[in-house]
Amino acid sequence: MLVHHETIIIGAGPAGLQMGHFMNKAKRDYVILEAAGRAGHFFTHQPRHRVLISINKRFNPFPDFEYNMRHDWNSLLSDDRTLLFPKYSKELYPQADDLVRYLNDYADKLDIKIRYSTRVVNIRKEDRPGALKGLFYLKTKDGDEYSCRVLIMATGAVSEHLPDIPGIELADTYANHDLDAKKYEGKLVAILGRGNSAFEVADYLSPHAAFIHMFGRRNLKLAWNTHFVGDVRAINSNVLDMYELKSLHSYFAMEATKLKKFAGDKSKTELHFRDLVLHWKEPGYFLNAHPYDHVISCTGWNYVDTTLFADNCKPATKKRGIYPLLKTNWESDNVENLFFMGTSMQANDRQAASGFIHGFRYNIRSMHHMMEERYHNIPYPVKLLPRDCTPIADHIIDRASVDAAVYQLNTFMGDVVIVPDDPKQQVRYYADLPMKYIFEQEWFKNAKHAFTMCLQYTFDRFDDYSREAMFFTHRPQAYDPKCQAFLRPILTYYRNGKYVDDIGAAESLVLRFDVKEFMYDNTDRNRKSFKNFINKYANFNPGEKYFDYFLAKEELYEKAVVPLTEEEKSKLPPEFLKMDSFNHCRPPTLDLVPGAPI
Repeated sequence: MLVHHETIIIGAGPAGLQMGHFMNKAKRDYVILEAAGRAGHFFTHQPRHRVLISINKRFNPFPDFEYNMRHDWNSLLSDDRTLLFPKYSKELYPQADDLVRYLNDYADKLDIKIRYSTRVVNIRKEDRPGALKGLFYLKTKDGDEYSCRVLIMATGAVSEHLPDIPGIELADTYANHDLDAKKYEGKLVAILGRGNSAFEVADYLSPHAAFIHMFGRRNLKLAWNTHFVGDVRAINSNVLDMYELKSLHSYFAMEATKLKKFAGDKSKTELHFRDLVLHWKEPGYFLNAHPYDHVISCTGWNYVDTTLFADNCKPATKKRGIYPLLKTNWESDNVENLFFMGTSMQANDRQAASGFIHGFRYNIRSMHHMMEERYHNIPYPVKLLPRDCTPIADHIIDRASVDAAVYQLNTFMGDVVIVPDDPKQQVRYYADLPMKYIFEQEWFKNAKHAFTMCLQYTFDRFDDYSREAMFFTHRPQAYDPKCQAFLRPILTYYRNGKYVDDIGAAESLVLRFDVKEFMYDNTDRNRKSFKNFINKYANFNPGEKYFDYFLAKEELYEKAVVPLTEEEKSKLPPEFLKMDSFNHCRPPTLDLVPGAPI
């Protein structure tokens, strides 16, 4: 018998459960089909070493619930305050089993509509007699059939992505390598990969292996420099510490090219690799090989299984088939009404947190609003504000200071303010939309006045040599708001969809732009500078000018800043003294002034 639902979600992981909650609230006709017998099945066996890299920070300095969600990376969104992950674990990096327990409680308590032990094996569209045009038809392993108008794939990581090199079948993989540490004692181990899974395995084996050689195609990307949560995290960096201190384990930016059985000892695997050499007679690749007792491939996951789909609804992919190719609303680029959510949302976002619960829970909320508008004519939520720069600036600063979505999805997601031409109409404020989605909308392109707010890093304003994160361990430059690097709201003005100007708030150690952090601060500086910026272009309050100095009083600058002595100036890099301070940003670090007092 064919069972029809308006929407079918495949996968009862955190993404499927999150959308299930929103579908329940909207009273929509949906079902989640889950292959396993419980929710969150992936986390019953992954990560292999059972420790999550998602932060569970339970204590924070502010009472705002939304602000504290910025530091809770594992909870799903709901109206039930008992369903928060910090109630399930006290660990900063919690155990995966605690997440499984949490997800199943979430599913049960919120009555998410799930059919367990239902594995979908085929998805098709067809125009056969009696079939409704445009519907998806799903067949399960047990022979049951379902149909739906909207299909959402929430299957997470579906298979390991292995490098396309001869002999790769000789390697173990992240998902199947032996966890018995004694088997690696005194052994020579090669690990293919340069992400967190590779370093997770390396850290686990580092006390046991004689040496570990890690091979990645490029230099490492470290999260504390890139500020991307998916790059190598400090929790997995012990092997890097040992490498830099020359304690046998090493990372090589070399490309593995082939594996084969080692002729001298069939129990070993011979790994061939090539390395770029620039000081030979002429630049080229140096080819070499080494036998290892164990080779483990940790080269990531595939986030779409195209074998499930018939040719007439097979989604396009990118990155060697790893990710689905998506529109800015997370719909398949080539299959109408087919959506992807969860970790696959990182197909559109390699800067923020879309690949993790703390990011995609907000993507899914926005995606649900978009679907409500598209399929049920319920407009995307909008807040109406008076045509006055004060309430607009206040609302922007309040959201930049507290909202978790724009924080977790910095650079990727933001807010937009639309000022209608009609002076009788109120200002429209849309929250939590992908920035690229905003730029595509006709209502944005046609707006005479529009402002966007997005939290961004601005290291790109500094010269290349000074972009190391640890150069920025001082108070932000008080005089020049342009020359600040860390995460802060950037307010940008557009006229008819074209960029005109932008302004940034002052940095904050706690990412609050509404409180005083130091004694001499002007508490209202950010609000007033944004009010001045909005008024400059929208002209809501003609002639009005608000005091927006960084310090509370102008005369405090003379007391707060002690000029360098001539001797100290002489120790600065010469190019700094030649810089035009309005066009160049200098990294704030005492390292540039040898002998400076500390």
